[in-house]
Amino acid sequence: MDNSFIIQLSAYSGLTGALLTQALTGTFQYYGDKRKAQYELKSTYRNKQVEIAESFYYVTGEKLAIVKKNIGYWQNQNNLISEASLAFLNKEMLKLNAHLEKLDAENWKCNLVGLYYNITLTNDLLIMFNDRSKALYLKVLDISDQLKHSLPESKSDLYNLYYVAIDEMCNHYEQLYTKMAHDMEIVRMGLAAEFALK
Repeated sequence: MDNSFIIQLSAYSGLTGALLTQALTGTFQYYGDKRKAQYELKSTYRNKQVEIAESFYYVTGEKLAIVKKNIGYWQNQNNLISEASLAFLNKEMLKLNAHLEKLDAENWKCNLVGLYYNITLTNDLLIMFNDRSKALYLKVLDISDQLKHSLPESKSDLYNLYYVAIDEMCNHYEQLYTKMAHDMEIVRMGLAAEFALK
């Protein structure tokens, strides 16, 4: 064999080796970068999911306490007839509602929970519950106002209507409470499954 042929063969072998090394390095780097990007995307998704779940869990827990307290106040109101006790009850209700509004304003992220979890209390259903709550509350207020301006002989019938309206409103709040507690459990289970902490 001639020396120039061996030199050419060596050069082609070296060139082929270099090209193959670069092709493999480029391929490995491409798949490594792709895997890294997918990991970062999953990590960002998981972090956002956890952040929203924590916000939802905190706000819903606070709301559950408020709903339970509302139910307690309204059920206790059946036993309170004096103006002073009603005034105190109304003052407490205003405090609870102000706290609820502050929670909603400061924790808007919990409203995004439907993007990550299949909760039962969707926005449409929540609007329906709120509309029903307002209607029942207005009914109680109307009867309460009628009681203030009625003759003593007609108050007995109005009190009966008033107690029925309060019971109806409390039952509605109990249904809302149950749905909210169920959604908290859905979020907790989903989060536990995500991190395999079952």
